[in-house]
Amino acid sequence: MTSRHINKRTWNLEIRPRVFFGLVLCLSLVDLNAQSVPRLRKVADELFKNSRFLDATEYYEKIVSLDKRKELFEARYRLGICYVESLRYAEAEKVFEELGKIDKQENDYRAKAIYRHASILKVDASFEEADSLFAQVISMSSDQELIKLSRKQKEGCLLALRQSKKDRGFSVTSLDDVNSKYHDFGAVINPSNGQLVLATTRNLGGVQFEGTQVEGVLPDLASFEKSRERWRLNSNDQRFDRLNSEWSEGAGSFAQDGNRFYFSTCEGDGSEGCKIMVSNLENGRWSKAEPLNEYINEKGTDSKQPFISVTGDTLFFSSNRAGGYGGSDIWMSLKGLAPESWSPAINMGDAINSAEEDITPYYSSAFKCLIFASNGHVGYGGFDLYAAKGVSFFEPEIYNLGAPFNSSLDDTYFNISSNLGFLSSNRADGRLLNLYSFDVTDESLFLSLLISGESLIDGKVVSRFRNTRTLDLFAFRVEDYQGYELFAPEKRIKPKPSVIAKREAKQKNTLPALQNGQSLASYQEDDGPESYFKTASTGRRSSYQVDYEHLYFRSGSFELQPSAIQSLDELVAQLNGLNISSIEILAYTDIDGSKDFNQQLSSRRGNEIAKYLMASGVSENLIQVRARGEGPLSSRNSWYAKMFSRRAEIIVNAETPLQLRRSKPYAVRYKKTLEELGQLLGIAPSTLRKSNNRITGIVEPGTIIRIPEDLVVIPNIRFFLEEKDMRNTFFMYHVKQNETLSTVASRYQIPEELIAEINQLEGELEAGDQIFIYRIE
Repeated sequence: MTSRHINKRTWNLEIRPRVFFGLVLCLSLVDLNAQSVPRLRKVADELFKNSRFLDATEYYEKIVSLDKRKELFEARYRLGICYVESLRYAEAEKVFEELGKIDKQENDYRAKAIYRHASILKVDASFEEADSLFAQVISMSSDQELIKLSRKQKEGCLLALRQSKKDRGFSVTSLDDVNSKYHDFGAVINPSNGQLVLATTRNLGGVQFEGTQVEGVLPDLASFEKSRERWRLNSNDQRFDRLNSEWSEGAGSFAQDGNRFYFSTCEGDGSEGCKIMVSNLENGRWSKAEPLNEYINEKGTDSKQPFISVTGDTLFFSSNRAGGYGGSDIWMSLKGLAPESWSPAINMGDAINSAEEDITPYYSSAFKCLIFASNGHVGYGGFDLYAAKGVSFFEPEIYNLGAPFNSSLDDTYFNISSNLGFLSSNRADGRLLNLYSFDVTDESLFLSLLISGESLIDGKVVSRFRNTRTLDLFAFRVEDYQGYELFAPEKRIKPKPSVIAKREAKQKNTLPALQNGQSLASYQEDDGPESYFKTASTGRRSSYQVDYEHLYFRSGSFELQPSAIQSLDELVAQLNGLNISSIEILAYTDIDGSKDFNQQLSSRRGNEIAKYLMASGVSENLIQVRARGEGPLSSRNSWYAKMFSRRAEIIVNAETPLQLRRSKPYAVRYKKTLEELGQLLGIAPSTLRKSNNRITGIVEPGTIIRIPEDLVVIPNIRFFLEEKDMRNTFFMYHVKQNETLSTVASRYQIPEELIAEINQLEGELEAGDQIFIYRIE
């Protein structure tokens, strides 16, 4: 909840060294007194925006010291957040307490400051005092999201007070012979040899970058073996030296036979996110790790904290990819017939996943129960451990595991290996992650007792908080990744709230006046809940139809993109003088979000197109909007299927034959200039620019470009995608040792010629080659 620093940089495996930045910062701070407060604010705000909290702290401190006015509400509030992110709770509490006492009308941060102050008290286990402050926020704030969060936090305080008075007969013990003065977390036991494997930021002797924002170096994997009833660092051939890099490696999970190990790694500067890797035990040593396929390691996102089921056919992990409900969510993937042939990842649903961070999954096959850590459900404070138990993964009951497994700080990485259980927590000092263990004689009985009896009543999470959304109250954003080679995940754009109103008698070809933030979809006819534009044809259907171009939208947005605007401009120019009977707009969404939300969003998309056409001179009486909600193929849970599901189809109807010039839309997969795209397509850049005159500069991945239909162009699908591709499967594949073009083609049952053509191969494949696999389904 408030202990974001450790979450962001340790168990989310996002620890990055700030290369060169520290030196630049020191030089820039030399002459701070000579700079104006506005200039300092600009630098500080930019650092804050990019989650550089340690660096931003020094600037905000200087701003507050130079300008003593209490009216610097935002700067003070952000300074408090920076203190929290740096685990400097005493300083943060002082800032938020002072800001919460400033009762001025222009102090928009007062309620949020009180909320933050209460959150810190909750982390400090001052539940009664925190409860009273959350109640104050509820009584004074007009921010409905803040009120919902405060109610949830308040219930968490009451939960902690109730359970703290009970002795449930459970106990956890610090693993003192393993814990160090650095972070130690994510312990598991290898079932084949009993060795303990964990992640640690201590220096293990190899080459490793220093962790400038946590104690010690960036985390590595370490193994321990039992010697005289104590754990000792392992010295045999099964050390993890070959798996550790100079960057970050995180905790993992063993297959049932102990000969396969899944773990997370962050390589380079982290521009491609954290990946899940697999290594096999070969001749007594761990093999070079290989990343899992792109269904698991989606480009530009983080995939981490894997847990493999006992059966070996289900992989649970956490990821911040698009399609989730907040920060990181719990996802699962099923294994195909071929080794490591993982299927598209499935989000575990909004009963398990919250609007904040849901991480470190563990699945108990013995009890058929998913255990995970979250700071988005009703809890004690920080991250708590929860159990999801039910007939279905997507409609389970959620139980807080309670004390002693949960504390007011961060508790994560629950795992049971044989007769020993583990968790990771910073409860000792609020700073360092340490390992804790507990005895488990019978796993199924242990877990059933943990969530049964009185704890079932007191620990059960109230379901009304399952869909709570935040309003940027927590800065849990990951570092800004750049340089994707595939699409970056798009954050859902939350539409502004509609204002329900009835419109006056309408005049032909005019739009009603809109209130600030209001959409056309919010208006209602006097005689029923119709869209502002017609939603159904009247009279007999036209004899001739032209399916004009499809227009595409960004995730959660109804804003028209440049390609869509040019397409509409060209349509309007062609309609001049034609005798058409109607223009139908069929608007769709992807599967992200609730059905009600998507139905409303599709209506807004259709109405946005209608509004643009009317502003361009098209008669309102010709326009019919059909809001279809989730598209027919939107159930395909892949980034490209979702992208093409976010579309609007435009159908022009007429009583006589008509022809319209059209362009075919293609999605660009790599960052290129229009000139480079023209070369890849084999057409003149001037021709391409004419059809895309609203695109300037570098064309970013995911951009829709238009190619005139009369041009004979067959784009290479490695670089360009079109809507029909959403029905097929494609991904990048790393060629392994002894694999040939023939064996790869046979494995995926596709023609060798197709692989060679798409990848423009001139010779045989070699180990390490990265090729594009495209399978028609």
